[in-house]
Amino acid sequence: MFGFEWNEKEEREALLEAGEARGEARGEARGRINTIRDLLSDGIVTIEALKASGRYSPEELAAMAKP
Repeated sequence: MFGFEWNEKEEREALLEAGEARGEARGEARGRINTIRDLLSDGIVTIEALKASGRYSPEELAAMAKP
């Protein structure tokens, strides 16, 4: 049998850190999508070129294509 002591405070802190990391990752993705939207609207890049690059998921491409 394993010895295990549960610490509610440590668990709460770990969950908070994980949530912050997810939030930062989402924020970075949003920033990248907004930058690409700007490039699309300025005519610097096309959605076809983004698709051909293979670097973006269908979900990311759909988000970038939205006005």
